Amino acid sequence: MSVGSWRACLRIARRDALRAKGRSALIVAMIAIPVLGMSAADVTWRSAQLDPDELISRTLGQADARVRDTAREHGALIPGQLPTPIRQDPEGNDWQTVPLEAASPPSGSPPSGAGSGGAASTGTPAADPVSVIPGITETLTDRSAYATVSTAYGRGGVSVHEFDYTKPLAKGMVIQRGGRAPVARDEVVVTRRLARSAGYRVGGQLTESSTGRAYRIVGTVDLPQDLRAITVFALPGALIDALPSGSPASGSIEPETATLIRVSGGLPWNRVLEANRHGLLVRSAAVLRHPPARSELSSWTPRQWADSHALRLGGIGVGLGLLEMILLAGPAFAVGARRRRRELGLIGVAGGSRRHIGGVVLGGGLVLGAVGALLGTSLGLAVAALTRSWFAERTGRLLGHYDVRPLELLGIGGVGVAIGVLAALIPAWLAAREDVAASLTGRRGVRRGSRLLPIAGTTGVALGAAIAMYGADRADETIIVVGVVVAELGLVACCPALIGLTARLGRFLPLSARLALRDAARSRPRSAPAMAAVMAAVAGSVAVAVVWTSQTADERHAYRPNALTNHVLVGVHDRDTFPGRPAGAPVTAGQMEAVRSAVERTLPRAKGGSLGSLTGPCTPDRSECAGYRVRKLPRFRCPIEDGGDPARWHADPRCVFSSPGNGFFRSVVGDADTLRKLTGADDPRAAEVLARGGIVLFEDGYIGPDGTAEVTAYRNGAGAGGMSAMEKPDPARPVVRLPAVTVRAPFGLGGGIFASPAAAATLGATPEPVGAVYDAGRSPSDAQKQRLEESLARISDRTFLFVERGFQGRDDVRLLLLAVFALVITIGASGVATGLALADGRRDLATLGAVGAPPGVRRRLSAFQSGVIAFLGTVLGLVVGVLAGVVVRRGQRAALWDTLPPAIQARLHAPTVVVPWSRLALALVVLPLLAGLLAALLTRSRAVLRGRTA
Repeated sequence: MSVGSWRACLRIARRDALRAKGRSALIVAMIAIPVLGMSAADVTWRSAQLDPDELISRTLGQADARVRDTAREHGALIPGQLPTPIRQDPEGNDWQTVPLEAASPPSGSPPSGAGSGGAASTGTPAADPVSVIPGITETLTDRSAYATVSTAYGRGGVSVHEFDYTKPLAKGMVIQRGGRAPVARDEVVVTRRLARSAGYRVGGQLTESSTGRAYRIVGTVDLPQDLRAITVFALPGALIDALPSGSPASGSIEPETATLIRVSGGLPWNRVLEANRHGLLVRSAAVLRHPPARSELSSWTPRQWADSHALRLGGIGVGLGLLEMILLAGPAFAVGARRRRRELGLIGVAGGSRRHIGGVVLGGGLVLGAVGALLGTSLGLAVAALTRSWFAERTGRLLGHYDVRPLELLGIGGVGVAIGVLAALIPAWLAAREDVAASLTGRRGVRRGSRLLPIAGTTGVALGAAIAMYGADRADETIIVVGVVVAELGLVACCPALIGLTARLGRFLPLSARLALRDAARSRPRSAPAMAAVMAAVAGSVAVAVVWTSQTADERHAYRPNALTNHVLVGVHDRDTFPGRPAGAPVTAGQMEAVRSAVERTLPRAKGGSLGSLTGPCTPDRSECAGYRVRKLPRFRCPIEDGGDPARWHADPRCVFSSPGNGFFRSVVGDADTLRKLTGADDPRAAEVLARGGIVLFEDGYIGPDGTAEVTAYRNGAGAGGMSAMEKPDPARPVVRLPAVTVRAPFGLGGGIFASPAAAATLGATPEPVGAVYDAGRSPSDAQKQRLEESLARISDRTFLFVERGFQGRDDVRLLLLAVFALVITIGASGVATGLALADGRRDLATLGAVGAPPGVRRRLSAFQSGVIAFLGTVLGLVVGVLAGVVVRRGQRAALWDTLPPAIQARLHAPTVVVPWSRLALALVVLPLLAGLLAALLTRSRAVLRGRTA
């Protein structure tokens, strides 16, 4: 057509849009809502991606680097340990130790500055971690430790930072929200999160529990990168030095120290690598601004998996979202074409060609698509601005500057316009094929379905699935999206045939259902797009649900609890908990009875009792105590244990490190009732073995054919030999064989031992109270926990409290939001199909009324029309969604898992695919039911008589 013809078509389309405001508003909303979501998501995502200067300001202030001495931190834990070279990521977040011989200086790196003394190469720890970096002109120290402080409800643990954030070097790292910064040593500020949970207010008082020193709270602050921080800020020398060295209240052996430095010439990547050789972890402003090339990095990138997961999930979501927009708006344009049949017929009578008729409908898509894109983009910008604080609360960090990318928003708007045109394409084609005489008289012809379309659709499904699997194996999210979209388009092509097959079941159904199925089959051009729109909405939600459920299952598998869920542990600080500390006097039975009273007073429903440790005897000064471990059978034993080559550790699956299931109690003495309370194991075999003076284990590979296990003794102390002195075999104590059994419990002690009192006596152990475990029935509140900590502190400063809340999965809220999204889209698409069915079926309804059908038939007919579309679309959506979810998980495995050496795979949990079948079955029932009920409620049961058209 000519340009003039297109102008005429657009004028007619604009006039019709203004005339039919309700229908136009519906189409605009269908286009604007997805555009709104994508625009808001784009601006929010870009705002969350901090530019280097913003990230530097939040984490480094105005410094050139932040340096942390990992060697010194480990040296504080294990006296005499030499600094160990490390390997870090460019951001300075993740690091791991590396062998000394692997830490050769990078080519072109400058030598260490004066004062380093070759610390890493000579094995002499550096006196000052900053001394190995030459050219430092200014420093600012951030010392941190754990402390117990008073709260409005009792007491609780906090992170204490002695850090003068008012210095120019720290500008941007801390945001003052209320009050002022501390100016004296008896003043502190707290984070707003701590103030809310502990009941603090500006002008109030905070007391450090171990020293009793009081501090005045003069302000509240936020950490822009961690809004959930439970932190107290004080001036240097105000609080940490007063903590008793090595006391439980201090929370750590020695405070951690990070230093902000300003360096002449900055700290590029090669100088960071040089600092890594001295055990220094460095976050450098120069590296954040100019990251090293991929070739300069090691293959150790633990965040690669998460990044590829986010990209893959986001790409599939965008691909399905665009397809959904087309399918959802298509039926709405079909409604308009049906309503305008007579008007379009008049265009043909007036001399317009089929192209002109199709151009008018297509012009409507262009006009309404442009309006929807403009409206959606504008509202998206507003939503992104209004939800910044909400996103900050949800993510725990402030967004960056309001980052608007005009080209990206223009592209999103262009997609909205294109969606409007594409959605109107098929209705325009059908309108152009319409017989002019039939359009003027209102009669409808009979269209037979294409036999090639189902074949093409089935081929598309198979081809799309193959493409998606190929993309998953290559970890390419673009190929995955293409494959999923091709498969979904194949199912779209199969929709008319599926509707026709379903209609054959109508003869077995009541009148209203039979009429609904017949009408859906007869009007496939408007039923199939609506059904496909429901499929797209459900498929996207199901795909994300499968991925999140699978990821949650992996996280749940990796989670290591410290007790049964909703159980409260009261532990006693000892050498096993904090090696190298003075042992102190053991906790007495009277103190444990006081602990029981405090727990039952604070938590009335709590039930439990004290636990004894399998330890002793100890030296008179308690500087060294005997400990016990079970020896693995030879065929399960790591070669290193028998003096083998340590290089085999990476290749031999027997050397897989087994993380204990309990971080506090590795070896416990008790009876079968104590075993049940602690681990949840109610196994008659365990009770029988304990009664015979045996032990209970929780891992395989320890018990021989005769039903016994070897228990060896070791000396646990803080000698001058470092780790070797902390746990070394005790040749004076023989190996003892004891009856043993392995049980599977809801919570186990990992490689630890649960011994009977008789077994402890056989070993010569002298059990001491090591803590207590109580079933609280439900998770205690923050106030209850703080009150209990206050009560325990009065009993002994060596007790600590831990509440096991279980694995805290975060998928429930997300899946709920996805379910609501799928519900809204399903009901909307079903409503469009129902509205079109009512518009097309007015004559049929009038005929039903004329022959005496009751008024309720009209309402039931609408319900079944909507329910049928929703049900068929939901079924197909479940199929596509599960396929997409499986493909994404397969891509995750290919992205990282399949690239790992077998020995590393043996130490990790392979990604699994978990399909939430129960939730999917619920969606299959609830979505069609709600769609049908709403259609019935919104339909008038009384029909309006219509005149005949000549």
